[in-house]
Amino acid sequence: MPARVTTRSRKGTSMREEGLPLRGAPVRALPPRNRVWSSGRRCAEQGCITQISIYNRSRYCWAHEPLHYYVARGRKKAAPQAA
Repeated sequence: MPARVTTRSRKGTSMREEGLPLRGAPVRALPPRNRVWSSGRRCAEQGCITQISIYNRSRYCWAHEPLHYYVARGRKKAAPQAA
């Protein structure tokens, strides 16, 4: 059992300190910073005045961005084998 130590605070009341084991994760390096593009960009669509975020690499705002279809990559799931 950890040893208990009694200490006095500034106001004269006593407090108990218990030696507890420390738990946690080791300190790791910070993740890479987010890429940023130039600020003050406007949507490339004629007549649109929407300002594009510095984190958006597209030339268009969400309303004028051309449709992009998802291309699934990776392995296909194996077909179940008959018994």
